[in-house]
Amino acid sequence: MNIIFLGPQSSGKGTQAEFLSNKLNIPVVTTGGIFRAKKAEGDTEIANLIDNGMLVPDILTNRIVNEELEKEKYNRGVILDGYPRNISQANTLEEYFKIDKVIFLNVPDGVVVKRISARRICDACGSIFNLNTKRPKTEGVCDICGGKLIQRNDDTSQAIAKRLNIYHDHTEPLIDYYKDKLLRIDGTKTIDEVWQEIQEKLEI
Repeated sequence: MNIIFLGPQSSGKGTQAEFLSNKLNIPVVTTGGIFRAKKAEGDTEIANLIDNGMLVPDILTNRIVNEELEKEKYNRGVILDGYPRNISQANTLEEYFKIDKVIFLNVPDGVVVKRISARRICDACGSIFNLNTKRPKTEGVCDICGGKLIQRNDDTSQAIAKRLNIYHDHTEPLIDYYKDKLLRIDGTKTIDEVWQEIQEKLEI
């Protein structure tokens, strides 16, 4: 089974994709993961784009994802998280890859902003906390290593709003594009409730 996860940032796509991967025993593919692997392999084009904070162009993203999905380990199925991000990418994917289901985690902008604004990251070990749902035992201090908890520059309200605008303009049209394969999930529920609804709608 080949599945796409759709939804805004902090909608829970990564968490639920991992749950589903373990349940179905099929791998998760993220463009971020592929790009980091390419950079580690010495791909200077990808490295320059990532290091300069630039988006990887569609034509290059499509080629790299296509090459990845041709690998034998995806013969039983794959879960795509973060790809496709727009109609152009979806059209290219459609040319060589059959998608069975698309899981859309529906989360309003207000909830997204609240979730991300409360996120704190350890500047030493990278552990993630949330002031609303996963508070550290000591304010500003990482439970794991004692490092300092910080708010990333792109986790401010202004930066989040900009990213949401990009999502609405470019990624949200995929909801209609995949309407015949779409499973709409209420992403505002608890992690366990969302996972339960996904299993029910996939009938697994």
